[in-house]
Amino acid sequence: MSELKSMVSLAKAVRDKVYAALPSDVRLLVSDNPLNKAYLSGYVSIAHDLAPTYRSAVLARCDVAELVTSAADAAPAFEALGRGELIHRYGEFYFDRDDSVPSIMTQMPHASFDAAFVEALAAQPGEGRVGVDRSHDDLLWRLCAEVYGESRLLDVSLLLESCRAVKLPGEVVRLRRAAECVEAGFAKILGTAHAGMTERDLAAMMTESMVLGGGVPRFVSVTSGPRSALADAYPTGRAIAQGETIRIDAGCTVDGYWSDIGRTLVFGKPDPRQQEIYAALLRGLEAMLHHLREGVKARDLFEIGVDTVRANGIPTYQRQHCGHGIGLRSYDTPLINGRDDTTLKAGMCLCLETPYYRLGEGGMMVEDTVLVTETGFEPITTLSRGFLTI
Repeated sequence: MSELKSMVSLAKAVRDKVYAALPSDVRLLVSDNPLNKAYLSGYVSIAHDLAPTYRSAVLARCDVAELVTSAADAAPAFEALGRGELIHRYGEFYFDRDDSVPSIMTQMPHASFDAAFVEALAAQPGEGRVGVDRSHDDLLWRLCAEVYGESRLLDVSLLLESCRAVKLPGEVVRLRRAAECVEAGFAKILGTAHAGMTERDLAAMMTESMVLGGGVPRFVSVTSGPRSALADAYPTGRAIAQGETIRIDAGCTVDGYWSDIGRTLVFGKPDPRQQEIYAALLRGLEAMLHHLREGVKARDLFEIGVDTVRANGIPTYQRQHCGHGIGLRSYDTPLINGRDDTTLKAGMCLCLETPYYRLGEGGMMVEDTVLVTETGFEPITTLSRGFLTI
């Protein structure tokens, strides 16, 4: 099965799960949130990267999903869904076609998103209520109310967020593949990098490995020496000397599913100061992993991580969070901080981390992705958590 077809199959399993959680009289779901559109349809659009204000939508019944897209986005959407009648186009863009492509794909599109969406909505079969995702804005709510009346609408924003937080096996497979792409980059760096190379040299190795593994590079932060204390900074042409701290935080997507892995490296052997700091951070992460299981609250996990780092060598340690959910976005729910009261569930995927940034000196981090289980966790990241030496 091709990657595109397997994503459509995954979306069908997602819709089965979501509809099972809805009242039985809901017969249609609509969303213009790009994440939930991909979640319910299986189509991940590059157009949202090219134009963040681009609006598209999914109209998802349990058995099938239809899309409202720009005329330009219609062709890759057709490649994913395989049926031209499921694509409702708007705007101006021009394709020619051969006889293998249905004529509907080159007919005159609607002038606006609103007109295309209303036409698609009015053509939906059956009665019942309509679940509307309001997490983006209220445009779809207003348009649906004009067609059906507000009494038939149900806000499903929180339900979709809750469903996305607990992953299906097909979603975990993609998170693992995204992690493997980043880990391949670390492996290349560990096997071939040497003192005197620049931050950009290491970033290029990481990016190449992501692409070769089938991932889409999303962020590659390689910082060294004093720059390693700059959180989420771009790599530069700075040459890295023997013994300097190197902090790498990188992620890519596979079929829209993210990876996010952080590690600390050094050319040579870390000095006692580096070893002491890193040991405290590692103990913090490992303490969180030791206590991780279904039923633990996000805020309790955060306190365990921070308290452990403080007790093991960094008494002034502070963090705004020590991790986050991950899936169709890099920072998904829950957030592992002191205020998030979410009770963790089996099937949630989390990035857990204990970074430390000391301006003027340097920064370190260790970050892993895991799948929460009833009794603990399964690792998604497989890279050694130790201080990586080259």
